[in-house]
Amino acid sequence: MIVKKKPVRLVSPLALFTLAGCSPEDYASIAVFKSITNSNTVSVDGNVVKGPLSNSIVFLDYDRNGQLDPGGGEPSIRTGTDGRYTLSTVNKNFNIVAKTDESTVDASSGVVLSGITLTAPAGATVITPLTTLMVKGNLTASQVTEVLGLPSDVNVLSFNPFSSDAASIAALAVEKTSHQLMSVVNAFAASAEGAGANEADAFEAALQSIVKVIAAKVAKVTDPTASATDTKLDLTSTADLSLIKTQVMADVATVAGVNTTAFAAVADETATAVKNVNDKIATVTDLTSDISRNTFSVTQVLADQVQSAATAETNSVGTGTI
Repeated sequence: MIVKKKPVRLVSPLALFTLAGCSPEDYASIAVFKSITNSNTVSVDGNVVKGPLSNSIVFLDYDRNGQLDPGGGEPSIRTGTDGRYTLSTVNKNFNIVAKTDESTVDASSGVVLSGITLTAPAGATVITPLTTLMVKGNLTASQVTEVLGLPSDVNVLSFNPFSSDAASIAALAVEKTSHQLMSVVNAFAASAEGAGANEADAFEAALQSIVKVIAAKVAKVTDPTASATDTKLDLTSTADLSLIKTQVMADVATVAGVNTTAFAAVADETATAVKNVNDKIATVTDLTSDISRNTFSVTQVLADQVQSAATAETNSVGTGTI
């Protein structure tokens, strides 16, 4: 008697469970099944910090265009009260992006923080202004810490100043620098917006300007003839803020819809106001007191006043004052 053998067909483990009578329990080990079907899934979790940003939108940016594309399979989630997020993906190529809107609150100051975009590379466990500088400027973590004068043992890709195990001195230094950075970016972005730019373009222009200034200083770190002021960015320095102001004016000039005359008219006063706010931030001695929260909240007041001044100057020459 001749027995005909049926052809062998290879079926994926997942497809096997669709066959009648089959279930995961048919495998000798559920762990084996899970390892087969989930081996490519990566968990991506961390915190959005400037201080902790609650209810910001975090997504995995597969095409690195800075925009959430649900149709392209980019997963997203809103952060918790401590800025925490958890996502999963089978894609190994992405940036992590956090966007804020009118429902996002900065827990360190208690104010609503809308219209900003922060970015971090894959593998980072925090999304902060410092990781954003890395991505936008193609900089390393050590370059960012060196130019900004932060403790050398701080890894900006993982350091959360609001973590219970964060060293207090390093936490204070990192968070104050983050607030000073955003004081600069938000003030000049608000001025550009008041002069006619849309919110996203204004923020991007201001951010790119400070990135360019930092990148220029990074380039001088290995120059033996460079001075300390050439290789460090002091966000309370009139000279450094002037460098940023000049770069912002050049970059904003390329943004559609901006009244560059009005923007230029309030630029000097904007830089002076930023210095005043950053000098105040520099005096903060802790991250949790009411005095500190009030001080950090002044950056939003500054942005509002700058935008109003630029809007007034755009509408009537000579009326824009901060």
